Amino acid sequence: MINKNRTKSIVTNTFLIMNILVFLVMTLAGGTTNQVVLVIFGAKVNQLIDLGQYWRLLTSIFIHIGIVHLLLNSYALIAVGQISEAVFGHLKFALLYLLSGIGGATASYLFSEAISAGASGAIFGLLGALVSYGWKNAGMWRSGLIANLLFVIGFNILFGLITTGIDNYAHIGGMLTGLIIGIIYRQQR
Repeated sequence: MINKNRTKSIVTNTFLIMNILVFLVMTLAGGTTNQVVLVIFGAKVNQLIDLGQYWRLLTSIFIHIGIVHLLLNSYALIAVGQISEAVFGHLKFALLYLLSGIGGATASYLFSEAISAGASGAIFGLLGALVSYGWKNAGMWRSGLIANLLFVIGFNILFGLITTGIDNYAHIGGMLTGLIIGIIYRQQR
């Protein structure tokens, strides 16, 4: 399941540091909940993406709206990122994270007009990839990992449905992207 040669979470830590640095710079620039600051730093804003600012589909995954948002996503990134990076390796993990984040931002763009940002689409992609990659792995089922991941996905989607201000479209888009990438990675073994 986990390659012992890949247990250093270099990429996970890099993404975590990037999120924290962006948060600190945004705080100094006027605050992470300030709409002007969010727009300047690259949050997902549909009207600007319509004008050709497609880069927002990437930059938005490194922006967090408020300290609670940053802390929750940081915890999730550490917990799921370390496992994912150990399973997939550094390069495949980085690609999975970035593509899932873009997939989540794209789903949000397609189905929601709200300004959006955060790493949760990428994190849901990690969850989805681990599920599809390990679906036929008896060891991952016996360890309880797959069942736990399915519970976390289901709980968070349900929580997003009953709570305002959560971009479930980004969560679902990231998860679906991750599911597909996990299947591809499984076939490459």
